[in-house]
Amino acid sequence: MKQYIKSFEQSLAVINLAPGTIKLKIWKLTRFIEYLNQNSIDNVDNITTQIIEAYRVEIYHSLNEKGHQNSVAYQNSMLTVIRQFTRYLYKQNLIVSDPGKDIRYAKIPKTLPKSVLTPKEAKKIIHAPDLRTITGYRDRTILEILYSSGIRKDEVNQLTTKGVDYHDGYLMIENGKGGKDRIVPIGKIACRYLENYIKSVRPELLINKGVDHLFLSLRGRQLSKNVVWDLVKKYAKKARIKKNVHPHTFRHTCATGMLKNKADLNTIRKILGHSSLNTTQIYTHLNISDLKAVHKKCHPREKDKV
Repeated sequence: MKQYIKSFEQSLAVINLAPGTIKLKIWKLTRFIEYLNQNSIDNVDNITTQIIEAYRVEIYHSLNEKGHQNSVAYQNSMLTVIRQFTRYLYKQNLIVSDPGKDIRYAKIPKTLPKSVLTPKEAKKIIHAPDLRTITGYRDRTILEILYSSGIRKDEVNQLTTKGVDYHDGYLMIENGKGGKDRIVPIGKIACRYLENYIKSVRPELLINKGVDHLFLSLRGRQLSKNVVWDLVKKYAKKARIKKNVHPHTFRHTCATGMLKNKADLNTIRKILGHSSLNTTQIYTHLNISDLKAVHKKCHPREKDKV
């Protein structure tokens, strides 16, 4: 089995998937291989549709580290990797038929995330940083961008000065989740803070002119992995918000706010950079002008003056 896992891993690298994505896929595949070993299956020829279905039941009944049943999305993500693996084996003529071909995914319930802020709560958190300090202004700009664009915390860390346009209101997300690039619209208030940050605040943080990352630490370096998480927690506490707030909360809040203001779901998914086997194709007809127009019309923050 090990040689097939290794060759499958190499095939993922060839199609330029992000290292983190590949690592996660291999971890999921390894869980399936462990299940096969427990059932005395040590040859790919013996992987059947029935075995995959049995593993699916195993995932369904097992509990996660918090003692809860695994989510439908998690269950489906585990099956996705298995299907990709068996399809790879079949295309490489290593097995005579693809046992994962007819495996169907479970239907995901259409529910909104529980961790969503009201526009009033979001504004309280955004207004919490002290704008009289360098880090306070930097943090306010980060919060404005999180709420306006709905991008992920890791995407905030990866932003560069070359990837922002505060005149027309766009961010370039390079090598986002799944290794994909995309352009995301941001609103007028976020643009104003971004322009002031770049012109007046970032130069105060910049030590090495060769550093191109947008948001910098007091040492002039790229922000460490947990800084955005920590600052969101910090300002949510300062604003006395009782909900469990984290960077992804702003992502949910951005999407939910636009949905309530009649933005169509396809536009929201395009802005957030969601992608799956079933939904990717429906976004291809949208362009960045469409996204910007809907964002300006539907985002709650666009109705504010400050």
